[in-house]
Amino acid sequence: MTKERKARWLGRQSQESLDRIRAVDVAAYRRRIEAETPAQSQARRERNAEAHHIVRDRQCQRIRDKAIPFIEAQLETDNCGPVNIICQFCKSKNFAAERPSDGKFTSCCRKGKIKLEKPSDALSNDFLYPNFLLDLLTNPNNPDYKNFHDNIRSYNSAVSFASMGAKVVDFSDGGPYVFKVHGQICYRTGHIQSVDGQAPQYAQLYVIDSTQATEIRVNHPANEQWNFESWIKSITSLDSTIDCLTHTACFERLKKRPRWPSGKVSTSGPEGRRFEIRFH
Repeated sequence: MTKERKARWLGRQSQESLDRIRAVDVAAYRRRIEAETPAQSQARRERNAEAHHIVRDRQCQRIRDKAIPFIEAQLETDNCGPVNIICQFCKSKNFAAERPSDGKFTSCCRKGKIKLEKPSDALSNDFLYPNFLLDLLTNPNNPDYKNFHDNIRSYNSAVSFASMGAKVVDFSDGGPYVFKVHGQICYRTGHIQSVDGQAPQYAQLYVIDSTQATEIRVNHPANEQWNFESWIKSITSLDSTIDCLTHTACFERLKKRPRWPSGKVSTSGPEGRRFEIRFH
């Protein structure tokens, strides 16, 4: 009986008849396996493995074929709605679809079990979220709103104390872009002072004069295509805010220490003194 005829015949059977047929087939298959020699068993396993391999290859090929004409810009937007559902414990903002049946969120603070210390400035006062930054983030009527949102990652990099370090991997298998890393993610920061005539960057910008640091950030080659007036205004405001942070104060103290020549330091002993600054 061919596969097509057998499929039509099975389609005409009742569920009870199908169960009996399957039971007979299973028993016959088990008897065949028990009667196999070791060589026949090995050959059967190899045939099954090859069949499974072919099925997997076909499934992967179908996925690749679908990805070839994929154009991310033509995807329909999935709108989750506004982020306006407030956690009663930590005041975090959430989507309506994220709210559990009891109305108590777990993804942010585990229903109030996790309590974070309030951020403080260099004088141990409560650090309030800057009004200008809140306005840039939430007020579409702000003239710099669009520029800030379009370049928000670059703004973040411009005032960062360290860069991110990771082994970035890429699989060229089509589909939407996904940022992928292998192994650990770390934060990289170099010498406290720039070397070999390089322009200061990251934490090095907090050891020089703040006006000079702002100028270096504004004139970075990566930022040439931006709206200059909007960029310099936002960066200047961000610099003023970050100057109040505890980490910034630590680097400020390094800036004020005497700049001894390295030759003078070496005369204090066989090994010059070593200074470390650690953040926890």
